[in-house]
Amino acid sequence: MKFELLPNEILLDYFGYFNALDLFYAYDGLNYRLNKLIRILPLHLNFQYANKSKFGEFCRTMSLNEELRSQIYSLHLSNQETDFQIEAFLSFFSLDQFTNLRSLSITEINSTDSTKIKLMLSSISKLQTLSIISSDFPFNTINETLLIKNLTISYCFLNELYQLLQHMSVLKYLNIQCLNDDGYSYDTNRLNNTPCAIHLKELIIGDLQCTFMNFKIFVKQIPNLQILTIFTRKNRDMFKANLWEHLIRSSLPHLITFNFNFGYIYDCIYGCIYGCIYKRYLYKYMFDGFQTNFWQEQYNCFTEYINDKQSIFVYTLPYISNTFELTPNTTRYYNTMINKTNESDDEIIIKKRKQSSNDQQVNEKGYQYINNEYKQIISLLDIQSITDIKLKKRKRIESNNYNKIDIFKNATDLTLHLDILTKQCSYYFSNITSLRLVPSIILGQRMLTNQHIQIVKTIVNLFNLKHLNIERLYGIENSLVLLEIFKQSPKLSSITFIPKAIIRLFNDDELCKYLNKMIKKIILTDYFEYYANNSEKIKQFCQIFSNIEY
Repeated sequence: MKFELLPNEILLDYFGYFNALDLFYAYDGLNYRLNKLIRILPLHLNFQYANKSKFGEFCRTMSLNEELRSQIYSLHLSNQETDFQIEAFLSFFSLDQFTNLRSLSITEINSTDSTKIKLMLSSISKLQTLSIISSDFPFNTINETLLIKNLTISYCFLNELYQLLQHMSVLKYLNIQCLNDDGYSYDTNRLNNTPCAIHLKELIIGDLQCTFMNFKIFVKQIPNLQILTIFTRKNRDMFKANLWEHLIRSSLPHLITFNFNFGYIYDCIYGCIYGCIYKRYLYKYMFDGFQTNFWQEQYNCFTEYINDKQSIFVYTLPYISNTFELTPNTTRYYNTMINKTNESDDEIIIKKRKQSSNDQQVNEKGYQYINNEYKQIISLLDIQSITDIKLKKRKRIESNNYNKIDIFKNATDLTLHLDILTKQCSYYFSNITSLRLVPSIILGQRMLTNQHIQIVKTIVNLFNLKHLNIERLYGIENSLVLLEIFKQSPKLSSITFIPKAIIRLFNDDELCKYLNKMIKKIILTDYFEYYANNSEKIKQFCQIFSNIEY
């Protein structure tokens, strides 16, 4: 059936997936019917990464059309890769001109514009979702009552959060990328004894930099919380399972789901290896506190451990961060009640596990550890969007689904060290969109080879890959290496690399066709010094990457 013959209901549903900027650029003015359709549906307008000409043209169109402004239900403004957008937008409009605006997202705003935005918030009568990812927004100066139900912010001090919640009494969802208590000890007698956030159902904290005691005091403000997600990077105060159990029993009676990724990176002075070993065993003993009946039977909460020479992590299953780095010297402990077979590639993982069974042991707490002399560091900075991380109000793992857990399904950004590809690996990542390959530390073994890629395919599902970072690789065995990646990664459109590592492979016509057809964005991390006097090579480079969009 031709596109023009599709019924209006299908077209409206199809158009609903578009960014308004792209929708009007593609369909406005084609014919009367399409013009009418794109002017009656709710629009989601995302200016992030928009080029200056498209941005200006669409703003001028909206400034002349009040009905078009009333169609905007969500708006995203960003200065992330520009220094003009938010200021320019505010020169066209006041936010209260968007009478049906439900969702507003702001990324990287300066102090002048943030003050303007803050003064407009109370006048946006239908606003329910607010996301401000910027360190310059003056949350501590908000004095008006805001009927916001969903709030995402990048950084906040605990005293600011107390004040903010006083003015957002209907808040249901709160996502804070970093929460800091600024070293203060909070006194319950000085705080409002009446909880101010009784409607809050879900709380996500991307990096909790508070003492447990201060967090315990804060929790009294959110007695009806149902979903709690916490990440820490260097906070040993969070490892005491008995304190968490008491907190949940006493202050969070309605909590259904508790996701956490607790990490602690301890400093070892050169030569104090025995001190580091002692700390690893000490924290492992603390980890065992999460294996009581309260966690595993009553709460259906299961954990894994990872430690190395200077860091230890414990996280609930499935792993909740979207960022993962796999490096040498890893020791990983996993719960033997959970079958590690991943749905994405059952046979490969089972085969690999059998092959490495000689390296596996089971400890007295029911944890199996794999010691391949690898080191693993987990990045906890990146936080998923509301859509990606929103969890249903249910218990974490039903007892009859133990064997179906895809442990690393939430990981989308993976850094993989080539050293780990020389031995068997017990990981599988099914949803990676960004992959960074790091060369071996051993001289003479820093080239990316066909063998590496074959092993990568057993660890990573490349189908969803969108960005490949090989900036630290100065050598690639041959063109077949990149060809295999392209053939396994139909969504790949962005690549970071050193020019001389790729230019050497330009004699392969098939590879050049893939590069030309698929790559829309390149990031160069070195100059063309090696080819500075070779104009033909530079010309060839420009021809191959002629479809670059930005």
